[in-house]
Amino acid sequence: MTSPPSIRGLTHVSLSVSDLSASLRFYRDVLGLTTLREPFEGEAFRGREAMVLAGRTAVCLQEHEDCDGSGFDHRRPGLDHLALAVESTAALHRFAERLTASGVPHSAVKSLPGYGHIVELRDPDGILIELHAISD
Repeated sequence: MTSPPSIRGLTHVSLSVSDLSASLRFYRDVLGLTTLREPFEGEAFRGREAMVLAGRTAVCLQEHEDCDGSGFDHRRPGLDHLALAVESTAALHRFAERLTASGVPHSAVKSLPGYGHIVELRDPDGILIELHAISD
């Protein structure tokens, strides 16, 4: 069997959300991600969607019409958390200050020995978000 073609990275990640407006405000206004596409009717599913950019990766926020509202649970198979890259540990500390000033609950800056530092917080649906500085 021949080896598969190489994977070049992620193009996007899609998150199911219960309130598209609240999620868009969080990812755009709190985390500072750039809006790639304003809310629109879903093209591959029934519901609404918006897209934001995390670097070169799109984060698709999908509000499905048949969302049961049960909330995120990392113990179920699927997404455990979403880690977003931050340029440095100093920038991570500034992010933590911004979150505090905005009233967004978050962890302290935590060390990941050999793998940088993180700040943990949750989006409006309870999805765990890690802001991750690999360097420093």
